Amino acid sequence: MLNWQPPSHWLKITSIDAHTAGEPLRMITSGFPELPGDTILEKRQYARTHYDHLRRALMWEPRGHADMYGCILTPPTTPDGDVGVLFMHNEGFSTMCGHGIIGLVKVGYDTGHFQAQSDRPTLKIDTP
Repeated sequence: MLNWQPPSHWLKITSIDAHTAGEPLRMITSGFPELPGDTILEKRQYARTHYDHLRRALMWEPRGHADMYGCILTPPTTPDGDVGVLFMHNEGFSTMCGHGIIGLVKVGYDTGHFQAQSDRPTLKIDTP
Protein backbone atom coordinates (compact mmCIF):
# COMPACT_ATOMS: atom_id res chain seq x y z
CA MET A 1 0.00 0.00 0.00
CA LEU A 2 2.98 2.37 0.28
CA ASN A 3 2.91 3.04 -3.46
CA TRP A 4 -0.86 3.55 -3.65
CA GLN A 5 -1.88 6.60 -5.65
CA PRO A 6 -5.41 7.98 -5.80
CA PRO A 7 -7.16 7.84 -9.17
CA SER A 8 -6.23 10.76 -11.42
CA HIS A 9 -9.85 11.99 -11.62
CA TRP A 10 -10.02 12.60 -7.85
CA LEU A 11 -9.91 16.23 -6.79
CA LYS A 12 -6.78 17.10 -4.80
CA ILE A 13 -7.01 20.24 -2.68
CA THR A 14 -3.95 21.40 -0.73
CA SER A 15 -3.92 23.78 2.21
CA ILE A 16 -1.78 25.30 4.92
CA ASP A 17 -3.18 25.52 8.45
CA ALA A 18 -2.17 28.50 10.56
CA HIS A 19 -3.20 30.18 13.80
CA THR A 20 -3.48 33.88 14.59
CA ALA A 21 -3.62 34.43 18.35
CA GLY A 22 -5.11 30.94 18.64
CA GLU A 23 -7.72 31.41 15.92
CA PRO A 24 -7.44 28.88 13.06
CA LEU A 25 -7.11 29.58 9.37
CA ARG A 26 -6.96 26.96 6.63
CA MET A 27 -5.55 28.66 3.53
CA ILE A 28 -6.42 26.71 0.38
CA THR A 29 -3.24 26.78 -1.73
CA SER A 30 -4.28 24.75 -4.78
CA GLY A 31 -6.88 22.46 -6.25
CA PHE A 32 -10.08 24.39 -5.52
CA PRO A 33 -12.03 24.65 -8.80
CA GLU A 34 -11.98 27.96 -10.66
CA LEU A 35 -14.67 30.40 -9.59
CA PRO A 36 -16.17 32.36 -12.48
CA GLY A 37 -17.45 35.88 -11.91
CA ASP A 38 -16.53 39.48 -12.61
CA THR A 39 -16.77 40.55 -8.96
CA ILE A 40 -15.72 38.91 -5.72
CA LEU A 41 -19.42 38.73 -4.75
CA GLU A 42 -20.18 36.79 -7.95
CA LYS A 43 -17.32 34.40 -7.17
CA ARG A 44 -18.65 33.88 -3.64
CA GLN A 45 -22.16 33.22 -4.94
CA TYR A 46 -20.79 30.69 -7.44
CA ALA A 47 -18.81 28.94 -4.69
CA ARG A 48 -21.87 28.90 -2.43
CA THR A 49 -24.10 27.47 -5.17
CA HIS A 50 -21.71 24.97 -6.79
CA TYR A 51 -19.01 24.09 -4.26
CA ASP A 52 -20.59 24.18 -0.83
CA HIS A 53 -19.86 20.46 -0.52
CA LEU A 54 -16.14 21.30 -0.76
CA ARG A 55 -16.48 23.99 1.91
CA ARG A 56 -18.13 21.45 4.21
CA ALA A 57 -15.42 18.85 3.50
CA LEU A 58 -12.69 21.40 4.33
CA MET A 59 -14.34 23.00 7.38
CA TRP A 60 -16.26 20.15 9.04
CA GLU A 61 -14.88 17.15 10.91
CA PRO A 62 -12.85 15.03 10.41
CA ARG A 63 -10.64 17.66 8.69
CA GLY A 64 -12.03 20.66 10.52
CA HIS A 65 -14.03 21.56 13.62
CA ALA A 66 -16.73 23.90 14.88
CA ASP A 67 -14.38 26.91 15.00
CA MET A 68 -12.53 26.29 11.73
CA TYR A 69 -12.08 29.23 9.36
CA GLY A 70 -10.70 29.00 5.86
CA CYS A 71 -9.94 31.08 2.81
CA ILE A 72 -9.83 30.53 -0.94
CA LEU A 73 -7.55 32.74 -3.02
CA THR A 74 -8.87 34.06 -6.33
CA PRO A 75 -7.50 36.38 -8.97
CA PRO A 76 -8.23 40.03 -8.10
CA THR A 77 -11.49 41.46 -9.40
CA THR A 78 -10.64 45.15 -9.09
CA PRO A 79 -8.17 46.97 -11.34
CA ASP A 80 -5.74 47.74 -8.50
CA GLY A 81 -6.26 44.54 -6.48
CA ASP A 82 -3.41 42.11 -5.84
CA VAL A 83 -5.49 39.09 -4.84
CA GLY A 84 -9.07 38.12 -4.12
CA VAL A 85 -10.08 36.05 -1.11
CA LEU A 86 -13.23 34.28 -0.01
CA PHE A 87 -13.54 33.44 3.67
CA MET A 88 -15.49 30.40 4.82
CA HIS A 89 -16.33 28.66 8.07
CA ASN A 90 -18.38 25.73 9.32
CA GLU A 91 -21.70 27.47 8.58
CA GLY A 92 -21.02 29.07 5.19
CA PHE A 93 -19.12 31.89 3.53
CA SER A 94 -18.45 35.20 5.28
CA THR A 95 -17.66 38.70 4.11
CA MET A 96 -14.49 39.33 6.09
CA CYS A 97 -12.34 37.89 8.85
CA GLY A 98 -9.82 39.94 10.84
CA HIS A 99 -7.69 37.06 12.10
CA GLY A 100 -8.03 35.47 8.66
CA ILE A 101 -6.52 38.51 6.93
CA ILE A 102 -3.59 38.54 9.38
CA GLY A 103 -2.95 34.83 8.91
CA LEU A 104 -3.41 34.99 5.14
CA VAL A 105 -0.93 37.83 4.69
CA LYS A 106 1.68 36.30 7.02
CA VAL A 107 1.46 32.82 5.47
CA GLY A 108 1.20 34.30 1.98
CA TYR A 109 4.46 36.21 2.31
CA ASP A 110 6.25 33.43 4.19
CA THR A 111 5.40 30.85 1.51
CA GLY A 112 5.98 33.07 -1.51
CA HIS A 113 2.33 33.26 -2.57
CA PHE A 114 2.75 37.05 -2.32
CA GLN A 115 5.92 38.89 -3.29
CA ALA A 116 7.07 41.92 -1.30
CA GLN A 117 8.21 44.76 -3.56
CA SER A 118 9.78 46.68 -0.67
CA ASP A 119 10.50 46.32 3.02
CA ARG A 120 7.08 47.94 3.67
CA PRO A 121 4.84 46.17 1.16
CA THR A 122 1.23 46.99 0.44
CA LEU A 123 -1.18 44.20 -0.46
CA LYS A 124 -4.61 45.11 -1.84
CA ILE A 125 -7.07 42.30 -1.13
CA ASP A 126 -10.50 42.03 -2.75
CA THR A 127 -13.04 40.65 -0.25
CA PRO A 128 -16.86 40.49 -0.45
